[in-house]
Amino acid sequence: MRYTTLLFLFSFSLSFSLTSCSSGDDGDEPTNPTPTDPTERKLVIGVSANPWLDENGNARETRGAVITTQTLNKFSMHWNQDWDIYANYTVNRGNDGKWIPTPENSIQGDNWPAERSIPISFYAHTAGNYNYNGGNMYISFNSEEASGFQHDLLLSKITNVTYNGTGGVIWFTFDHACAAVEFNVQITNKLRTQLGTDLTVNSIELKNIAKTGDCYYSTGSGNQIGEWRNVGDSQGNETSGYTNYTLTQSEITVKTDLQSLTCNTMFVIPQKLREDSELEIRYTLPGKAKADTTKISLEDTEWNAGHLYPINIVLGTKLILGTTQTQNP
Repeated sequence: MRYTTLLFLFSFSLSFSLTSCSSGDDGDEPTNPTPTDPTERKLVIGVSANPWLDENGNARETRGAVITTQTLNKFSMHWNQDWDIYANYTVNRGNDGKWIPTPENSIQGDNWPAERSIPISFYAHTAGNYNYNGGNMYISFNSEEASGFQHDLLLSKITNVTYNGTGGVIWFTFDHACAAVEFNVQITNKLRTQLGTDLTVNSIELKNIAKTGDCYYSTGSGNQIGEWRNVGDSQGNETSGYTNYTLTQSEITVKTDLQSLTCNTMFVIPQKLREDSELEIRYTLPGKAKADTTKISLEDTEWNAGHLYPINIVLGTKLILGTTQTQNP
């Protein structure tokens, strides 16, 4: 039997979401924080999270270990006055579900850190390093190169609040700063018939993807996320800020039914993919000892903050007739 070479088709199922950080339903909200005795002036913190949404505004589930209000146990917080950083905190969830702020360099301890009537601002994030540029706050972020060990980056801010106006209670609603990508794969019915069996795929690799960038907090109300800058530019080097991601941990058997890849949900820096960004797929045809390789260009593909992108890779056939035809499953 003579096997044809393969044409790998690439289809997008896009789910647009303005905000996220949930693997679907966040479940019950944490216990609402309550103001403290006015004589104590304690700093009390509450946390909630906006879910992934699809294009119709419905909550969307993800396959990965996405941070939710139920799984978030720690984040960093900073308070500023007139754009000067006064104190950095680590905020941990206690056994009773309450959030405990521990300052790194503040004599106020867990008290409200300023006078009652002075407006101050709080900024929170779950990963990366906190910085400011000309009064604009941002997080320097580097996504993990191992697709199974990535961190979900969430940001939240509360600006120009006073103790008198809040009673010492600040409530962070986190938004998702990265894009989420989920990969699925299948072969067409025609290819399955031609091969007489399922297809062995040795590996799938996502190549030349930006892994570094600076995420700025928004300067207005509503969504916490502003713009990403210096994407893929690591210390002035526009090459070292890119990496490759392995989407399969081992050889897989691809069938006509759509199946998810082992990388689960990947969190990537929002970006417009470059000319050399691509999927590289290694596969072995029945009866052959050597694997073949094909590539799918992803040039100009856009992944935006707060969006969840299920991506279906459909493996079809290329007819040996001098012309290429697309075969649907």
